[in-house]
Amino acid sequence: MYTKTRSWLVGALVLAVSSGCALQKKDDVDAFRDAVPKAEAVSVSGPEGAASGSTSTASTVPGPRTLATTPTGPYAKWYQFTRDMRDGVNHVTGGVLGTIWILIHTEPTSAQKDNATWGPYSDALDPVTYRFRITRTATDEYDYVFEGRPKASTDDADFRALLTGHGYGTPHPMHGQGTFTVDLDVAKSLDPASHPTDSGTVTIVHHFPHDFSENLSALPRTITATVTPAGEAHFSVESVANLDGTGSIHVDAHADIDDSKLTKLEDVVIDSRWRATGAGRSDISISGGDLPASTPLVNAVECWGTDFVRDYYSDSVNFSPSEGLASACAYGDP
Repeated sequence: MYTKTRSWLVGALVLAVSSGCALQKKDDVDAFRDAVPKAEAVSVSGPEGAASGSTSTASTVPGPRTLATTPTGPYAKWYQFTRDMRDGVNHVTGGVLGTIWILIHTEPTSAQKDNATWGPYSDALDPVTYRFRITRTATDEYDYVFEGRPKASTDDADFRALLTGHGYGTPHPMHGQGTFTVDLDVAKSLDPASHPTDSGTVTIVHHFPHDFSENLSALPRTITATVTPAGEAHFSVESVANLDGTGSIHVDAHADIDDSKLTKLEDVVIDSRWRATGAGRSDISISGGDLPASTPLVNAVECWGTDFVRDYYSDSVNFSPSEGLASACAYGDP
């Protein structure tokens, strides 16, 4: 759903280098910069991150996909379903915030007591001109917006918001908390070639330790993402990453669980937990969609080991064959 997010990042790199602006750690606009979260800080966590790190390349809404295969077998289905959703969110936010962080670590175009602006900037081959603005709304509290307009335009009225957010500066007790929304419809309208299938919005609510600006791995961290693309499918993901390496994800989705993605949409609730080793358990509830009237609800449990291969599965109606032993689960209780 978000095909070429990284094109924004590449364009910003070119702009920063070609403009000759020096990156700085501390200057007069640090107070503004510290209110904007870095991509790593708002990354939705997952069990593979505890074991081996992750790379975000998936679509925001999972489409038809063959289960990835490890040397010991295919990934657990519901582990991968959850991971695909999480990776799609991280792909969107990582690309946009990556661009913003490069821009705001150059010299601002203008800076006053209560606001600062970077841009407008445009790469030679990019059809969009960008700028970033941040405004102090109260003591150590800020609103910010990343905007774009057609490259041919010189009218500020043509700028449209690609991302809007709210955050807090380092001295504020709520530093580390905030929210922002990415508008994929605007991105597509400005550059349809780079966003052919993008639509809707992605909203992130973040809560992490006060020292996240200096320590991007600071824990515990809670990230909630709400994704509302065009059409009926939508979902929310809430992840918690803990100091001991354990974590959890709660997914509430209206999506097609059939591998073909050509059938009705079901209501799916997934609660996943994992150990520091990556081994974990998902408890799944499915209703609606293609389920018959005689089976209004299916409850299932899936467990995986440190290799993320399924080692136990069972559901309430034999929707799929049972596998393995319940004793193999990293967690014994729902």
